[in-house]
Amino acid sequence: MDFRYTARTAGGAVLRGWIHATDADAAVAGLRRRALFVTAVEPKRPWNRELRWPRGGPGTGRARVAFFRSFATLVRSGVPMRRGLDVAIERCQSPAFTTALRGVLADIERGDPLSTAFARRPRVFAPLIVAMVAAGEAGGILDDVLERIAAFLERDYALRKSVVAALAYPATVLGASLALVTFLIVRVVPMFSTLFASFHVPLPLSTRVLIAIGDVASQPSSPAIAMSVAACIAAGAVATVRTRAGRLAFDRFRLNVPVVGALLRKTIVARFARMLGTLVHSGIELSAALEVVLPVTGSPVHAAALSGVAIALREGEALTPPLAATGIFDPMLIALVGVGEETGMLDVLLPKAAEYFESDVAAAIATLGAVIEPALIGVLGVIVGLIVYSVFIPLYSLIGSVSQ
Repeated sequence: MDFRYTARTAGGAVLRGWIHATDADAAVAGLRRRALFVTAVEPKRPWNRELRWPRGGPGTGRARVAFFRSFATLVRSGVPMRRGLDVAIERCQSPAFTTALRGVLADIERGDPLSTAFARRPRVFAPLIVAMVAAGEAGGILDDVLERIAAFLERDYALRKSVVAALAYPATVLGASLALVTFLIVRVVPMFSTLFASFHVPLPLSTRVLIAIGDVASQPSSPAIAMSVAACIAAGAVATVRTRAGRLAFDRFRLNVPVVGALLRKTIVARFARMLGTLVHSGIELSAALEVVLPVTGSPVHAAALSGVAIALREGEALTPPLAATGIFDPMLIALVGVGEETGMLDVLLPKAAEYFESDVAAAIATLGAVIEPALIGVLGVIVGLIVYSVFIPLYSLIGSVSQ
């Protein structure tokens, strides 16, 4: 099992990280063999393992990209690894990531390979990075591999950031729309309901329904009840997502959401092609590369499908037939993979496929606002229009009866 530890080096520096061991005593013994003074060891909680994002932990995003770009440039320039790592750590802006990197530096100073030091911190360095560094060390091309890692992380970070930015605007508009509708129902509608009741105005069905909703929503206990229901729903969703079936069901749902699902599928395929192409280009065998890619696809549905592809590869099959048999990958990717296998240029064509799908994602993001914005405005207009209609039709009747 995994244990989280806090320890000090001989120089007094505090290190925090994760170590895999059979029990706490074995974890402490392993840390002491690394010349560390252990101050705390605790097992990882099961829920943390289930819910952790594949590339979670400290150093995600910009800090990770900046570190690998600096480190790769220093190593490429001939700076010794230890000195290059020390300089890159000084430039790091993430305190948690800096702590992990100082642990890596301590391991290297004791003579451990860089890949081994990275592998001891799985929450910070994904299996893809560990596998690429190990291949670079074995082939004597660590500087090239670090450059590829930096380039991959830069592209991956930019892709994730663009997708999040594209989805943030619709989410903001939707949230503002819900807030406006809630305000109208809770604050405005009850005022008119009191007026209508005092004058005994006949109300249409839509007005009666709206007033009933407003009366319920304006009760003092309604917010507490709503929060309790929301908390129960959230807890149920979390418990469901912790199960394999729940994760698959949620992933299928989000991948089939109109417009957004297509964007997510293209993003996943682009990341898969980029990761697999980067690993193969670094000299890693195809079957081993696919095993590394599995946990970092970002989609349980695609990971489940690729596990079957990995089994087929271990049994001696080519990549194209089982990949096509999954039925969830774009025909363009299947065609490029097939040509790459036939010509022996899979390491070249997989990055080409990634570039194609990344440009496709960029085009989809550019048109996403043009598609979603009118739809959201239309839905909001219909809802507000119904509220206005339900309030003002009886109001007109009231004004007419008073004038008479």
